[in-house]
Amino acid sequence: MCLMAKRSTYHHGDLRTALIRAADEIIAEGGIEAFTLRAAAKRAGVSPAAPTHHFGGVKGLLTEVDLLAFERAGSYLDEVPETKDAAENVRALALAFVRFAVENPGHFRLMFRGDLVDRDDPRYPAVSQRPALRLGKAVAAYHGRFHIDMKRFEDAAEILGGFATMHGLAQLVLEGKALVFFRKTNVKEFIEIDLPRILKEIYP
Repeated sequence: MCLMAKRSTYHHGDLRTALIRAADEIIAEGGIEAFTLRAAAKRAGVSPAAPTHHFGGVKGLLTEVDLLAFERAGSYLDEVPETKDAAENVRALALAFVRFAVENPGHFRLMFRGDLVDRDDPRYPAVSQRPALRLGKAVAAYHGRFHIDMKRFEDAAEILGGFATMHGLAQLVLEGKALVFFRKTNVKEFIEIDLPRILKEIYP
């Protein structure tokens, strides 16, 4: 099928979806560095002007991918069953979050690049806070705090502290710093064997 024929088959909503999917795939395969509006348009088989027309520019399209990334991270955490053991819950969620980061490095990095996305998007607070709330509430429960009100300073601080620990750990594993610290070279083995032991030391 020629490019012009392919373009003519898109409806407005389909074109937006195709561009988001194209950008999502580019980030998955090559990270943020590989992304350009032109690359997304080429992958979707549409005019180079289409991304700007539909999303206003780089930030608009990357915001859509960023929201998908947070949803994907939330899905990893949703697969972790909640038990009566607060420490085990924290360790299992931390492990899942690190796995998400390692298996989706481009998306993980995009999630924390406020300069590349529109955090004023009305959908952003609820979607982006979902993983942090799940992780943070688990840490709060570990410390004996079960009734969380994000409007209370102490509770918000508890959530932030818990998520900061998880994020920092994921970042260190993703960048290879944690492996160097423990003189390891295989990421998969580190996550499967060493990381559970490390988490048990942090959250006994």
